[in-house]
Parts: sequence; C-alpha cells; structure tokens
Amino acid sequence: MSDDRSWMYHRRDDRGLFTEEFKVGVDIFLEFAFSQKDPEICCRKMIRCPCMVCKNIDWHTRSTVGMHLYANGFINGYLVWNCHGESSAKRRRCDMGQSSSSACDDPYREMVIDAMGSEWHESVDIFGDVGGMNKIGEVETSGAKQVFEQPSGEAKEFFDLLQAAATPLFDGCDEGTTVLSWVTYMLNAKTLYNMSVASWNYMLKGALMGFKKEDQERLPKDYYSAKKMLRRLGLGYKKYDVCVNNCVLYYGELQSNKNRVCPICHEPRYKQRKHPSNKPQRDIPRKSLWHLPIIPRLQRLFMSRKTAEHMTWHLRCRDENEKIIHPAGGMAWQHFDRTYPDFASEPRNVRLGLCTDGFSPFGQSASPYSCWPVFVTVYNLPPSMCMKPEYIFLSLIISGPQSLGKNIDVLLRPLIDELKQLWAPGVKTYDSFKHQNFNMRAALMWTISDYPGYGMLSGWSTHGKLSCPYCMENTRAFYLQNGRKISFFDCHRQFLPTNHPFRSNKNDFLKNRVEKLGHPPRLSGEQIWGQIRYLPDIQFGKPDKKKNIPGFGDYHNWVKKSIFWELPYWKTNLIQHNLDVMHCEKNFFDNILNTVMNDPSKTKDNVKARMDIKEYCKRKELWITEEDTKPKATYVLSKDQRKSVCEWLKDLKLPDGYASNISRCVNMQEARLQGLKSHDCHVFMQRLLPLAFRDLLPNTIWEPLVEVSDFFRALCGSVIRVKDMEVWEEKIVETICKLERIFPPAFFDSMEHLAVHLPYEAKVGGPVQFRWMYPHERRMHDLKLTVGNKARVEGSICENYIMSEITQFCSHYFDGEVDTRASRLSRNEVNRGNDIDVDGLSIFNSLGEPIGGQLPYRYLTQEEYKAATLYVLMNCEEIKEWVELFEAQECNNMTPQQIQEKRSEYLVSWFKKSVLSGKFEVDDHLIGLAIGPIDRVSCYKGYIVNGYRFHTTEYGYNKKTMNSGVCVTDGGFDYYGMLEEVIELEYLGSKHKQRVVLFKCDWYDITPGRGVVVDQNHHLVDINPKFKLRTYEPFILASQAQQVYYTQYPSMNSRRKGWWAVIKTKARRYIEMPLELLIEQDGDEAYFQDNDPPIPQHTNVDVITFEPIVHTDGTHVEIVEEDQNNDVEENESDDEEVEFDSYETSEEENDNYISENESD
Repeated sequence: MSDDRSWMYHRRDDRGLFTEEFKVGVDIFLEFAFSQKDPEICCRKMIRCPCMVCKNIDWHTRSTVGMHLYANGFINGYLVWNCHGESSAKRRRCDMGQSSSSACDDPYREMVIDAMGSEWHESVDIFGDVGGMNKIGEVETSGAKQVFEQPSGEAKEFFDLLQAAATPLFDGCDEGTTVLSWVTYMLNAKTLYNMSVASWNYMLKGALMGFKKEDQERLPKDYYSAKKMLRRLGLGYKKYDVCVNNCVLYYGELQSNKNRVCPICHEPRYKQRKHPSNKPQRDIPRKSLWHLPIIPRLQRLFMSRKTAEHMTWHLRCRDENEKIIHPAGGMAWQHFDRTYPDFASEPRNVRLGLCTDGFSPFGQSASPYSCWPVFVTVYNLPPSMCMKPEYIFLSLIISGPQSLGKNIDVLLRPLIDELKQLWAPGVKTYDSFKHQNFNMRAALMWTISDYPGYGMLSGWSTHGKLSCPYCMENTRAFYLQNGRKISFFDCHRQFLPTNHPFRSNKNDFLKNRVEKLGHPPRLSGEQIWGQIRYLPDIQFGKPDKKKNIPGFGDYHNWVKKSIFWELPYWKTNLIQHNLDVMHCEKNFFDNILNTVMNDPSKTKDNVKARMDIKEYCKRKELWITEEDTKPKATYVLSKDQRKSVCEWLKDLKLPDGYASNISRCVNMQEARLQGLKSHDCHVFMQRLLPLAFRDLLPNTIWEPLVEVSDFFRALCGSVIRVKDMEVWEEKIVETICKLERIFPPAFFDSMEHLAVHLPYEAKVGGPVQFRWMYPHERRMHDLKLTVGNKARVEGSICENYIMSEITQFCSHYFDGEVDTRASRLSRNEVNRGNDIDVDGLSIFNSLGEPIGGQLPYRYLTQEEYKAATLYVLMNCEEIKEWVELFEAQECNNMTPQQIQEKRSEYLVSWFKKSVLSGKFEVDDHLIGLAIGPIDRVSCYKGYIVNGYRFHTTEYGYNKKTMNSGVCVTDGGFDYYGMLEEVIELEYLGSKHKQRVVLFKCDWYDITPGRGVVVDQNHHLVDINPKFKLRTYEPFILASQAQQVYYTQYPSMNSRRKGWWAVIKTKARRYIEMPLELLIEQDGDEAYFQDNDPPIPQHTNVDVITFEPIVHTDGTHVEIVEEDQNNDVEENESDDEEVEFDSYETSEEENDNYISENESD
C-alpha cells in the first residue's frame, strides 16, 4: 500500500470538484477496511466511520461511510488506519508528520497542538506525549549524545497542557476523560450561560466534593487558577494609554512612561493619587484602549483543522445565473481580484469587513456612557459560518464616556498598522488542512456602521445639506424655512430618464420647477482620493476653537482625511463604507408609520410642515387655514381608522420565531404604536404594511407605499440578482417621486434619499445580510451581558471575551453531545443526521421531530388509509419507474384526468401485487412499502421541520402565535390550508424501521376569483376560508410543508370582509444555495428559499398615468398633464374595478358551495 496518503486531505480541486485520487483512495480504504476479519473492526457489514463528524465512534455500512467521507472528509491526522486493522508499527512516521493518535485517540492533544501552532509539532515528536519529562538528560540519537533540558517559558506551558491532556481525571475514569477536558467543559458552561465568577466557583466547589484529595490537587481550585491553566490557549490583548481628550494614543514612540503629559492639550496621562506613597506604585492611566490583535486570530483559523478547510470556500460560490449569495459573487470582490491578481492567486488570502458602533453598558436611567467596540468580520467563510458570533472578532475596545467623532482615527491606529502589515509583506501562517506554510495576506473590503458612524469612519460629515456621500456637492437638498431642518424633497427627479413626464411636472413637486439636470456622477475611489489627498492635516482631540476645512458645507463636507486612506488598496475599492440597510429601513418606516397614523410627537405632518408646503408647493388644500387649523390630508388616517389598525395589530398572531409580540407595542388609548424595535420595523415594513393600510388609504397613496415595501423585501433577500437590482435602481427613484407628490417636504430626510443608492451597493457588495448591523448589534448585546464590573466596563468585556474565545476554540474538539455555542441548535432546528438511513427509501428518512409527547393511538378510516397510502407511493422517489410501468401497462390511450383516476383506484393494489409476485428483483425496503402501513397511527400535537414549528389547529388555538398555516407547492400552484393533525405511519412489512410523518390538513379552494385572489403587481394573495378544496387529498409529507400565516384586513370595506391575507414565511437561518455547495455546510443543513422577492418591471414612460389624489371630502386635486394619458387612466381604473369585483360573492352562492362540499 502506498505510503503517500496526502490524497486523504485533498478532496477537492480548485474548481470545487472531487479529485480523482480522492475517489480512488476512498475505494481503496473501503476495500481494506471491509476485508478485515476481526469482528472488532468489521462487524455485521459495518465499520467505524473515520469522517470528521463520526470520528471513528459511530458504526455505519459501506455506503454510509463512503457518503460521509465525501461529505465531511477524513478525520484530521488519520494517516495510520489503526481503527480499521492497520498496525501502527507499519507506519511509525508518515510524510505528513502526524501520528494517528493525535486525532483519532485524543482530540485534546490535537487541540493543544493546533492552538500553539505548527512550530511545536517537531517538539511533540521529540519529547513524546507527556511533556518530555522522561527524556531529561543525555539521550543517544543516531549514534550521538544529545542533551535534553527541562522546558521553560512558553515551552513549559505547552508541555503542561499536553500533560493535562494526557492525565486521567481520576483513577478508573472513562477513557478520554482528562484533566484538560474536564476543565474546558466547566469553563464552557461559564461562558455559555454567562455565569458570574462567584457562582462558577461555587459550582466548582460542589463538583470537587466527590474527588479524592490526591485527585483534587491536579484540578484548579477557583476560576482564577482555571483561567491561568488555559491562558496559553488564548490569544491575549494589549493595552494602550489614551489622552483623556483623544488627542493622541500612547503607542509606538509615545508608549514610553517618559511621556506623562499629552503633547497637544497638556492633560496628564495618569491619574493623580490622593495619598502619595514613598513606595513605588504603578501608574493608573486616565483612559485606555484595549487592542486584541487580529493577526493571531486569523492565523488560528488556518492552524485549527476545524476551520482551515472552509477558508477557501469563497472560490465555489460563483453562480453562472448571476445569483449572488455571498460577497464573493459581488462586483466589488471580483473587481479587487482583477486589480490585484497576485493577491487573488492565493485563495487563502483573507477578505475582511470592519464594523463599529457605540453602546451604553448601563441602563437608560444611568449617566450617558458610550463604549465603542470595533469588530472585524472574515468573509472567506461560507454563509453558515461567516456572520456567526465566533467569527466576528473583537479587535478594539474604545473606552467612553463620550462619543469619539472624528477622533476615532487616533484610536484605530493599531488596527490600521496590522492591516498594512497583512497587506504587505503578510505573515507566515501554517495551513493545517493542506499541511503547508504560506504567506497569509489580508485586505479590508469595506466598513459597516450606522449613518453617524459612517461620517466618523469616512471623514465625510453626514450632517447638513451635503450629507449624502454619493451625491456629495451635487445634491439638491435645501433648508426648510419653517421646519428648520434639511429636506431632500424634489431631489430625485434628476435620477429619472430624460423623457420621464415627472421631470416637466410643475405642480406636484417644487412649484413651477422643471427638472433638466441629469443624475449626479458616482465618483470612484480614485476620484475621491484626488479630492482629499491635498486636504490639510487636522488636529485631533479637543481644540480651543472648532475649525473646519475651508469650503466645508459649501462645496464639500470633508472634516478629515480618513486613516483608511493609508491602506494602499483603499482607493481601488468599489465600496469603501456601507450604508446600513437596517437603519435606513427603520427610519423610512418610522416616517411612514408616524405620519400616516398621525402620531402627535413624531409625525412629519405638523403645523410647521404645512407652513413649508405653502412655501414650496402648490397644494392649497393642505395650507393652514385663516382660522389657524390644519386641514386633514388624504395620507392621514382618521381616528376610527387608526383604531381599526391598532385592533388588528392587537389580535395579530405571527409564527413562532418570526417576530416579537408586536401587540405589546399597541397603545389602544392613544391609537398609536410605540417601542417598535428595528426587527419589528423590518417585519412590518416588508410584510404587514401592504395589509395594514389597504382600503384605508386611497389607491394612489397605497400603491407607492407598497412599492417601498416590495423594494426593501427584494433588497433584503438572501439571494439577489444583478439584473433585479438594476431594475430596482430605476424603480425606487420613481417610487420616491410618487411619494413626493403625496407627503410634505419635511417627510424627506436623508434616510428616504439614501434608498436611491442601496441597490447599487447590493449588486456591488452582495446580499445585505453580510453588510448590515444586525449581527454586530447582537454581538454588542452579548458583550453588554458580560459586563460584571460596572466600574471597569472595558476591562470586564475584554477578559470575558478572551475566555469565550478559549472555550469556543476548545468546543471544536468536544464530543458532539456537548452543548456549545457552535453546536447549539436554534429554536426551530433539529439534529436529524442520526436518523438518516442512506440504504433505505428516502421517504422514510426523518427530517424533523415531534413536539411534546405522543398522543393516544388512533385508527385511520378506510378513506384516510387509502389516501395516505397512495400519497406516500406517489411521493417516493424510488418507485417512479414503477409508476411509469403502471401507466404503460394500465393507462394506454387515456387522458390525464383518466390516468389520475386510474392511479387513485388501482396503483396501490397493482404495486403490491407486482412487488410480491416474485417477477422482479426487489430489496426488503420495497417489500415493506408494497405491503403497506398498519392502520394504527401515532399522533402528535406539533412537529418541527424545515426550520418551522408547526402546531395543530386545536393545540395552537389559545396561543399567542399562529403555527397552523400550511402551504405546499404542486404542479406550479400553491395550496393553502390549516394543519389539523400530525400522524406517523408505520410500515412493518420489512426488517427495517420504516416510518413516515404526514400532515393532515384542511385545504382551501384555490379557484381564481372564488377561493383565491392574487394581486400580481405586489404578490398579495387573499383566500376565502369558507370555500374548501373539492377533492379529498388531506395528506402531505411533513418535509414538503412550508409555513404561512393568515390574517384578516383592518379594512372597513365590507367587500373584503371574510377574506384572509396569506403571508409566506421564511425559516430563519435557511438560505437558497446551489446544490453542489450544500455538502460543505455545518450540521448537514438543507437550505431553501421561500417565495422569491418581488421582481419589478421596467416602467414604460409612454403609459405612465397620473391619477388624481382623492381627499376624504371627495374633492380632487387638479393635475394638468397631457391628454394622451387619459384613455390609459380610464382603462386602468376599469381593470381595478373588475379585479376588485372578484371579492364579491353572494351569500346564496356561498351557502350552495358549502353544502356541495358537505355532500361530497
């Protein structure tokens, strides 16, 4: 057998395909392992599976082992197949430099070596397994004497950890339970549940009570000693002093203690002691910066065998269909590759993103305090790992209490110096997956922050009329004389095509103004660098007088030359700073909701706004009257309408895990909403807004609002298409222009304007999930929870973060049953890997798990039994050929309807007769399927599958959530229903466990215009629950179910009474990915996407209509336009009337249809 087994760790080539040598090698391994006669190696045609997941613990059949090796790869370091009959003596040393025991027998020894780095591998080979204590003194090697001394310093810490990894916890304990494993388990519990030091010490004291005294001496006595024991597994941090006014960072040449006074503001560097002492005392700085170096953390991603393989995943995510699922598919990444081909030639080079924001670690009632963490995100990883907390590295902790402003550049210096080092010359790094040393380089792709943070990082002030960082000095924003703020009203017609009718409209925008200018140019990084390279250097800190750069606010908004321009590649990046979609969407929604709901304290339609309307617009019906009263606008709901919306929200039930309980934010007394969080606004904007205001607002107002909803829904899709974003880039401009015809100028602040630039960033940077603040906000929340010492906020965060880093790294080497942050499943996820039988029929593989205990058995009726058996057969992939054979033999010259009836009547009996006849060679699984299930079924009250939590109608009736809505797609049609029962069929005709879970549902009629009405423009679906599906087909497979929820409208329109709106939901953490990439995802996850986001159509400017805005008093606003549009307008109104009439069904017709269903 060949000694070279490097093929074991080279599964894929550069294109992501399995290599030929790996395929041949797997076949050789399987032949070797299954040829062994020893029952401890091969028993009942099963062997131990050596994949990365099973780790030679689980036993599987040949086909299962082969599938696992292709999916997960071999366990690291398993070059001697000693668990499969190969003697270790035959391969004492291999060319890969690793013994088999390093991974197969002792994962904690492997963990220590990974943590310390490749330079310690040789020391392990020399000294052995227990720290080399048995080789102290003179040892003869290769005929010469060599002196081995006692390790010291870092070497001693390394071998002490190896000693702890090899020392049993106590005499007679289970094999593999060592001192190191026990301590890491205990510390994992502390970080996982955020235990205080006192509570952990108390738990440790109780855990040690059962140990003998000699065993207790080997274990830590408290948290401090446990942390000291594992300190070498951590990556540490550095602490620098900062001027109290952020003038300078005592870093580099200024780090010396000789510099005791700030050279700019002359403030003391250290605190003055109240009680001086003659004894030497350590100086206490007045302000500090905590720096957690990013270089060793990136190196560990490669040194750890658990993550090194995934660092080149980005090579395989390019989709030929222009679908972007990852930043690597975006234009910015590909442009960078073309600009720097030497960097792109090494796929292990790292792409980074930087995020920062301030947060208060105290309550709202405390004094203001702003702590600023700086995060670095690694984009090489696949989507299932990229934005997880453990891969969002904390790089800097900037202490408060004040916000930093432009002085943030002073404190970013250590990180920028690291980034420059990572770009050139790079750092030598060991790749444990390929067992190679390489020169690792890294590049910062962009920054992520909220809008004020955008100004701090970029140097372009986000205040004033020049606040837009894309339009810059070419903006058309202006100052409202009465509202006393900047407005972006009528700044968007310049983005329209030159022949668009809106450009010549003098009545609905700024009065008597015709737009003739083109859209502002979008400057490249090179052009921006040409503007700022000659800006004067500014003085950081707290100057005596505020001095701006000449021309500030007039023809530029630069307040500084950002420190990021020091990066050699920064000027070539297509996106340097991201606009945060999370905050843009929330602020846009807040303006809509508060204005339409007429919130007195937050509305954009106050008295000053009406005064500005008189100043700038021709909307006399909205001017303040002579009696100083404010006329009611058509875009504002009446009090009764507001109450109906609030009552609707109060009764609204959403699926589990879909959103928070929005009903808690409803103030019925004042008929308004309050306390909505960012994610609540996200759900409301994209899903509930079109329903909430339908029929309550005129169609000319409701339509643009729904277009905004569709825009953000398309923008936030986990999969985006470049062509769609290009269409939306044009469509959103027209939508905002429509809103400008409706709302007052005060409505349009910078957030409404920035929506124009979001599609460009999406197609260039990729999906917004990688570039918005949500994951970083959650990370900051986690950091806030770790603050134990309120007097030392930053230090407490830093120490707890270092310990969480250690435990997260150790958790990669825990057994699969140990609960860790990385392995913990979300609320609606299940671990289904152990239930999959690759040798059996696919339909019997469990894809979920029931909720609660099993309900009493029941027996199926004859009709239910026939329908369930037929449905299982028709949806079993393995018998498709049998169905085709049946149709060929029994259904000649029949119509599709006749074939369907024939299958319903005779397929089950024909299949059973054919399989059991003995004419065909079939396996035991098919025999069990042919015999059929028993009529006694297990019942459950709910089921978790596909990332959804389903409840039966009865079980979920009194709950705050709605989890009974079911949707299944068949033949290109969506069928909607309610889950009535969860049953489990059991097939006993074979020797194997064959069970399948079915959903019994009450399905609604989907006849267009009768049972369902679809608004094709906005993808809104309404159903009439009175009408049921005529045919008796109650069952679907649980694995086929998608979740929907139903809600009535808050509409006061009687024609929509009795109809339900249907809303599809998307499972959390589930995204659409190409099939060939699924094999690389953690946890064997299956990804899918719910209904696609709306795709806009190009607007034909020749048929644009200007519908009159109708006020509540019935009057019309006269809009003077060309006569050629009148005919189109009349036709469109006729179409709307016909479509709306489809809701109207007589009570007599309803009763007749219901009685027909009952008789059926």
